[in-house]
Amino acid sequence: MPEQRTIRVFFASPGDIEEERHTFGEVLSALSNRSKHRFLPLGFEDVLASTGPRPQDIINRLVDQCDVFLAVFHRRWGQYSPDTAVYTAYTEEEFERANRRFANTGAPEIFCFFKHVDLSSLADPGEQLTKVLEFRRRLQESRQVLYRTFGTVTEFASELEKHLLDFANGELPVPRTAARRIHLPILADHAPETERAHDLAMMREAQLAAAGSRLEEASALFARLSQTSRNVEVLDIAREFFEQVGNIDAAQAVLERKVTLVYDRRLAAHEYAAVLESHRWLDDLVAGVMRSVPTENHEAVERLMRKLFTGSRFRELMIESMAEHFTVGELLSLTRFYRGEGVTVAGKLGHYMGIIVPEIILLLQRENPELFRT
Repeated sequence: MPEQRTIRVFFASPGDIEEERHTFGEVLSALSNRSKHRFLPLGFEDVLASTGPRPQDIINRLVDQCDVFLAVFHRRWGQYSPDTAVYTAYTEEEFERANRRFANTGAPEIFCFFKHVDLSSLADPGEQLTKVLEFRRRLQESRQVLYRTFGTVTEFASELEKHLLDFANGELPVPRTAARRIHLPILADHAPETERAHDLAMMREAQLAAAGSRLEEASALFARLSQTSRNVEVLDIAREFFEQVGNIDAAQAVLERKVTLVYDRRLAAHEYAAVLESHRWLDDLVAGVMRSVPTENHEAVERLMRKLFTGSRFRELMIESMAEHFTVGELLSLTRFYRGEGVTVAGKLGHYMGIIVPEIILLLQRENPELFRT
């Protein structure tokens, strides 16, 4: 039996992913037991008992010995390194040391994994997470280091196992991280109100970033949009983006915000519909339409109109449409208007529609009789 090849894997991380660190050891042990390779874990645990002026120097020697350098991040960038003016954290020092060695010798292979963070943190990251996100952006732009994102420990274990086996078998992709261009729908911009105009401008900036393979920039923009926008269409596109990049937790969070927003809008739409129904606009509409209907058909047409405009299906369609196209504030403003100074407007609305709707139908019939011929 041929001798097992030993692959030394260094694990670098800040202190907020203990579960993944434990899983790392389990994955390496399992791979060693069922493959033709022996995977040997290396990390700071190997120097805890060491003494000396600078323990990080001992850790750095392990970085120099490893075949694979694995860095895993979540929210924290890492412990500040007061004994060096060059790096902002020990994890950064370890990565840069491995990266320089790779540039000079082609080893070690470097994997960087990033655990998903919630949308509110992504939109307003703070000092530590900002450094992590900036590091991700640099990796994406360089396309020299293989990096992946994950949501759960199970996903991390699966990705780690796959990447280690691909490395051992010489099957890693080149370039290490392929450029991904994500194209998303463009929303129409027909003289929008100020809030919508702001949302559309930010969304288009995010879409350009996604189409240009700047996914980290796009993620940050869509995260901010998902926290501030009250536009259902914008939220749908943000959710589609997060689904395409594999951040299912973020996509679900956007969906939940949309559901809450639509629910609030539907409540406001119900209030508005109730106010409209309290006025006699339907009677005026029926009366107006009857003027262009033969007398012998009055009863049948009126019955049909009242069935149509008072039926639950029509009311539901009206509420759905209002919830989709109007904000809660707009619907409440309409409700206040028709309850107050707009009472006289509501009283004239049905009469106006009763006149104008039949006239529109007549104009269309005269313009193109074929369309109305049965």
